[in-house]
Amino acid sequence: MTLLHVAAEEGAVKIIRFLLNSLKGHKIFLKFLVEATTYYSYDYRSYYSYDYKSSTALHLAAAGGYFDVVQCLVEHGADVNVKSIDGKTVLHWAARGNLDFVQWLVEHGADVNVKSNDGKTVLHWAARGNLYVVQWLVEHGADVNAKSNDGKTVLHWAAGGNLDVVQWLVEHGADVNVISIDGETVLHWAAGGNLDIVQWLVEHGADVNAKSNDGETVLHWAAGGNLDVVQWLVEHGADVNAKSNDGETVLHRAVQRNKWNVVQCLMEHGADVNVKSIDGETLLHWAVQRNKWNVVQCLVGHGADVNVKNKYGETVLHWAANLGVVQWLVEHGADVNIKRNDGRTVLHLAAQYYKWDVVQWLVEHGADVNVKSTYDETVLHWAAQRDKWNVVQWLVEHGADVNVNSNDGKTVLHWAVWGNLDIVQWLVEHGADFNVKSNDGRTVLHLAAQYYKWDVVQWLVEHGADVNVKSNNDVTVLHLAAQEDKWDVVQWLVEHGADVNVKSNDGKTVLHWAARGSLDVVQWLVEHGADVNATDIDGKTPLNLAEKLKRKKITKYLLTKYSRIRMAS
Repeated sequence: MTLLHVAAEEGAVKIIRFLLNSLKGHKIFLKFLVEATTYYSYDYRSYYSYDYKSSTALHLAAAGGYFDVVQCLVEHGADVNVKSIDGKTVLHWAARGNLDFVQWLVEHGADVNVKSNDGKTVLHWAARGNLYVVQWLVEHGADVNAKSNDGKTVLHWAAGGNLDVVQWLVEHGADVNVISIDGETVLHWAAGGNLDIVQWLVEHGADVNAKSNDGETVLHWAAGGNLDVVQWLVEHGADVNAKSNDGETVLHRAVQRNKWNVVQCLMEHGADVNVKSIDGETLLHWAVQRNKWNVVQCLVGHGADVNVKNKYGETVLHWAANLGVVQWLVEHGADVNIKRNDGRTVLHLAAQYYKWDVVQWLVEHGADVNVKSTYDETVLHWAAQRDKWNVVQWLVEHGADVNVNSNDGKTVLHWAVWGNLDIVQWLVEHGADFNVKSNDGRTVLHLAAQYYKWDVVQWLVEHGADVNVKSNNDVTVLHLAAQEDKWDVVQWLVEHGADVNVKSNDGKTVLHWAARGSLDVVQWLVEHGADVNATDIDGKTPLNLAEKLKRKKITKYLLTKYSRIRMAS
């Protein structure tokens, strides 16, 4: 950045004249200095914030409104049509309001139809401001229908601001129904603010129901802003139930923007409170999901259906976040037993998200405590899986079936073994069947052994659980205990009738499983009748397995028992 840039930026014309006059005898350097660019960017203290990368001193002076500095620089050879990196000339900056500045620049060769990189002409910039600048530019050749790269005309830009400019442009050939590349009309741009411009455009042929490429009407644009514009458009034929391509209505837009006066107006003029988005969601879904309690009450008060479903089968009750909302919705007709597409009711979801106060209230107000989802899960399963045993007890006391199976065949008791012995005992005392099998053939006894709940294993066997029960792969509890080197458990199980020579479906005995672990368990099993020569389906004995796994002590011990080694063919 040169000293000239700094002076131009600050409007220091005396310093600039001194610098330029000092270089009169050095034309090449003078030309370089005037045309040099600066390579930094920042937000300027002006009407807009722009990027000033590669701006000349001329641009900096124009952006600051320093007309005398611009004149001085041009008089010393600065190119009046030089562009900044974004393609703007000095005339783009001047067109915001200073007619004298504009006239002087054009008289000194500035191009009135020059475009910046985004395709905006000088007239685009002028359209938001001074009518006299607009008039003068058009009278001197500026194209009234020029479009920027996105297809927006000067009239699009004018529609957001000055009625006088809009009127004058239309009277001089601007098309009120011209659309941009994304399908936006001039009325779309006007609808966000100025009622006078909206009225004038409609009176001169603008379509109140025109849609952009994404299906948004003028009323969609207005709904996020001015109530007066919304009322006027509705009174003049705007469709209050028009949908955008994604299924969003004007009412959706107003609710999302928190424009409650607009919401009220739209409903009074027939807006459908039960209209669905492309996902099948109503405004009530939206309001409940975002905890907009005042909106929920307002919508229901205007006829919103509390039991309407979205594409997933969810009603607003499925989305209710707390007990207060649940209670209010149920009191206003929400069905406590309505199911989603996956078969889950509000009761399932309340249990899933630990809303136990909601669970209790729903059951007390008619929710089916034994209702199953598509996966055959009940609320009791959810509570058990999450170790909420106080809830499990409460549900059972209120009619929950302790022996109901989920789709994997597990009952609540299968899940209970994750917890503690007390809950297992309580469930059995309340009718839970500990011999029921899951789909893979495992009983509660298998799971208790698998999860090392040996106190549960002992209690179940003492209360009648079959110690030799097999899973689908013929594994018994003794197999599992031997695999985990639980010597004391192995002893206890055998003493209570466990078969030491039982085989799993791969032909392995308990001794095969024990051969992977400790010598103590192997010795005890052999001393209590385990067959050292038993073979699995591959013909392998426990000795073969111990050798393969390099269990030297176990191998040596089994050899001393003179086991007959059978090698697999």
